[in-house]
Amino acid sequence: MVHKARCRWKRRGMIAVLSCLVGPAFGCAAGDGGSAFDEGSLALRVSGEDAAKKGYPVLKNGRELAFVDGWTVTFDKFIVSLGDIELRGADGASAFKDESIYIADLHRGDPTIAVFEGLEARRWERFSLKVLPATQDAVNLNDVSQVDVERMASNGYTYWIEGAATKGGETYTFSWGLVNPTRNSNCTNGLDGTDGFVVKSHATTEAEITVHVDHTFWDTLGSEIADLRFDAMAAAAGADRHIDFEELDAQRLSDLKGLGGGPLLDESGALILYNPGSIPLEARTLKHFVLAASASQAHVNGIGLCTVSAL
Repeated sequence: MVHKARCRWKRRGMIAVLSCLVGPAFGCAAGDGGSAFDEGSLALRVSGEDAAKKGYPVLKNGRELAFVDGWTVTFDKFIVSLGDIELRGADGASAFKDESIYIADLHRGDPTIAVFEGLEARRWERFSLKVLPATQDAVNLNDVSQVDVERMASNGYTYWIEGAATKGGETYTFSWGLVNPTRNSNCTNGLDGTDGFVVKSHATTEAEITVHVDHTFWDTLGSEIADLRFDAMAAAAGADRHIDFEELDAQRLSDLKGLGGGPLLDESGALILYNPGSIPLEARTLKHFVLAASASQAHVNGIGLCTVSAL
């Protein structure tokens, strides 16, 4: 039976009212006169944590995260494009499906994506999102410049990262556009390890898509435990000490070079290896290693993991 229902969400402080044709399909209240169940809301934001805002080294949960090869890394921009956000139950019921594409600069803060209202108060186990190429009409969450929006849309970028790295008084800059669309599904909640979220009755549940910036600089894949390194990236730069993303393609994993042009070595003189583990790479270069590492950056409520698949 087709019902009229009330279901709405707020975007950036403004309320958009949806006409839900089938109440249960959208987690909306059935009938014309009111709710058939207790309702609550879900406020969803996106964050790159302090790392995107302050750079490295950075304190996280009382522990310092730093580059093992001694670099200080800061960001001027860490822009991400995401969308197709969906919340469902294990029973097949749908809380909401938002097909909008959003763009945010995580260096500028932790913007709210939307406040989804009129949701049935219950556990919703299946949360998913996609990291997608930006579009010209993407919802701009925190005043990303039109130049950056157009750059991402015209090149199909999912991330645009600008920053600088300094060691021993020498500074290298970088500007990287990543084309790395993924579907992130069946996400667990980093707060308690359970599936999805519990929407509380007559309350607003806070939730976060947490982008782990450190993945971009990992030296090991297939694990949440890896060292952060920049030497091989700096060695890919030309005389201008600026690193374009395509320059990382010249660094072959089988023959990584250090800043002096010789083999990439650690402080003890041991050869440094970037280990992709069982993760397939399109090519065994540093560029494709970084693309594979960044594919799993999106988490939920801190450390919650998602099943990640390429699009």
